Amino acid sequence: MAAASAERNVRVARVVPLLKLRHLGDRVFDYLIPADLDNRVTKGAVVTVPFGSRTARGVVVALGSASDADISELRPIGAVEDESIPAGSLDLARALADRYLASFESCLRLVAPPKKTAGAGGAGRPRSQWVFPTAPQASSACGQKAEVVAAGAVVAAGEVEVRLTIKQRAVLEAITPGGSAVTEVCRTVGVGPGVVRTLARKGLVVLGPAPAQPLQTAHRDGSTESSEEIPSLRPEQEAVVAELIAAFAGPGLARRVLWGVTGSGKTEVYLRLVARALDDGAGAILLVPEIALTPQMISRVRSRFGDRVGVLHSGLSAGEKLREYRRIRAGHAPVVIGARSAVFAPVPNLRLIVIDESHDTSSKQEEEPRYHTRVVAKMRLQADGGLLLEGSATPSVESMAQPADLLRLTRRAAGTPPVCEVVDMRRQGGGDLLAPVARDALAETLRRGEQAIVLLNRRGYAGYVHCGLCGHVMVCASCELSLTFHSRIRRLVCHHCGMSVPQPPLCPSCGEAPLVRAAPGTERLDRELRALVPREQVFRLDSDVLTSGTRVREVLTAFAEARPAVLVGTQMVAKGHDFAHVTLVLVADADTGLYIPDFRAAERTFQLLTQVAGRAGRAEKPGRVLVQTWNPDVPCIRMALEREESRFYEQELESRRRLGYPPYVDLIRVMTSSEQAERAQVGIRYLLERLNPHLPSGEIRGAVRLPMLRGRSRWHLLIATREGERARMLVKEALAQLQEPYRRRGVALLVDVDPQSFN
Repeated sequence: MAAASAERNVRVARVVPLLKLRHLGDRVFDYLIPADLDNRVTKGAVVTVPFGSRTARGVVVALGSASDADISELRPIGAVEDESIPAGSLDLARALADRYLASFESCLRLVAPPKKTAGAGGAGRPRSQWVFPTAPQASSACGQKAEVVAAGAVVAAGEVEVRLTIKQRAVLEAITPGGSAVTEVCRTVGVGPGVVRTLARKGLVVLGPAPAQPLQTAHRDGSTESSEEIPSLRPEQEAVVAELIAAFAGPGLARRVLWGVTGSGKTEVYLRLVARALDDGAGAILLVPEIALTPQMISRVRSRFGDRVGVLHSGLSAGEKLREYRRIRAGHAPVVIGARSAVFAPVPNLRLIVIDESHDTSSKQEEEPRYHTRVVAKMRLQADGGLLLEGSATPSVESMAQPADLLRLTRRAAGTPPVCEVVDMRRQGGGDLLAPVARDALAETLRRGEQAIVLLNRRGYAGYVHCGLCGHVMVCASCELSLTFHSRIRRLVCHHCGMSVPQPPLCPSCGEAPLVRAAPGTERLDRELRALVPREQVFRLDSDVLTSGTRVREVLTAFAEARPAVLVGTQMVAKGHDFAHVTLVLVADADTGLYIPDFRAAERTFQLLTQVAGRAGRAEKPGRVLVQTWNPDVPCIRMALEREESRFYEQELESRRRLGYPPYVDLIRVMTSSEQAERAQVGIRYLLERLNPHLPSGEIRGAVRLPMLRGRSRWHLLIATREGERARMLVKEALAQLQEPYRRRGVALLVDVDPQSFN
């Protein structure tokens, strides 16, 4: 009886290992809690556990007893990390798994603290040693005159009078109230570290690691400080700020869409809201589409709120991520700026989330769990209330479906709207990418010492190569997608799997004619521009030349400081940049994304043209926009250039309603893939048979074969329904039954709720 009783007192932790292993599904594993870790293992704790022959990181999702388990078969937890997952974040992970039909493990990874690595507070190089004041009298000596008893040589420490030397007193005076680096104090006073250690032994100071400091964000001139003054609000901005503050202060969750033309001062509205949140003791998250492309935003937020700003994004090192995470969770950085994943930042008392450029496709994650930032933000604010603000010059069509939540900024804060002109390429001669009128406009802009942006949303030298005789197109053997020619490496490259091959001298199909390069990209445009202007005046911004966020900032900083200058690139050049000397924008091919098989093609073309046009004339100099197109009468192009935004959204919403697309229905995309084509096809048909009886006629669209990708055949079907929750439950049940049989047959089953792309 005693033995059985002892077994019942042994606590067990139920752990989800953070391993990307599909066959585990949502399985939870039991581990014994060692006696020495008993008080540290709680729900939400991040632990290290043995898993097979390896060691894995995991999350404790529940606690139990060993009374019904054979203790001899359970393995003990190895270690417990300092940071744990808050209860609210655990609930969020579970809700995300249900909403997006994803594994619980993949959602836990989103909310788990950054992994500690060597150099990130672990076994690597320690942070520099700091000295902190302790006793009140000693603290008063830090940064001001010490309270002395006799001739400046005695200080009270608690109830004991401690005699100090002149050097020791000088060290106390050199320490700031928040602590100082030992090396800096010693250098200032001119003493060795032994003096500081003596003060520590006397109880007047404490030695410890350097506190977590905010990441520094350099300005264009290389500095990290800013002298930016808070600008006055225009009447239009004042009205918007007043309404948003009222929404923020009201009960429950408020959602608003700020539709402001490019350069209308949306960022200043965001900053006023953040200031209000801080005044109320609340936290705020400001999300931007791509952190590497928006250093100006980080600088503006930091210049306004200083060390209270934390930064989270994928470009940080492991140590930086952990340091920022700790600052945020401790409440030292109640304002967080970052890209998509920053929506999970552990901000205490979070009551404001701002999504800048909310229309951008980067708001949707394209790997499991395939969440949308807007949905996660609503989930986070649902319980305690607050304000979710989506800002954009070109809101998504889905956002525009609720006009009651819409606020407008119709005028630029500085400068005037640029003059937009269409260049009909059907009437232009020659084989150059830029029409004569565009070349003349560029030459005139550079002659005046100004800057220009040239957009071509297709990278490489040629988008595809084909035979002029038989029409054969070179495609990737693994992906069934056209290969792109890159002149720098003289090879054909697949932009999906990375495979590359030399371009053959003759068509491999007919063997009688050389291959022709078609659909020019940024690499060819860059070469053409360098033939027109000096090389040092041309800067390129696309993923072929940008290897890191640091490289992006280098290119943007160099362009900002060069005059005259030309910035050429893909859609990256259209995102959030504010260059006062850009007076000309050229769009080399407005038709690039117009005819892809995606119901959002017109919307994205409209957004891209509107966004890039807004880069011109943002200061006192007028701007000009030239848009080259083979289809000048296409409605989305014409309405973007004529600034008929309201009309575009009205027509697009009516088209979506008529055809049955979001926002009038919910979409769920289900895909099967396999190295064996027949198995992928059989898998999708079997899934279709399982779902068809339970969904109304017409709600399932497909099944459709997709181009092979990375050697795997793919099929997909699309569910378009007005009962999204019910459809998700049906798909979830099918997944639970089919996932394991599919896995054994080598068939992967993928689900995308609210898909944003259909590649």
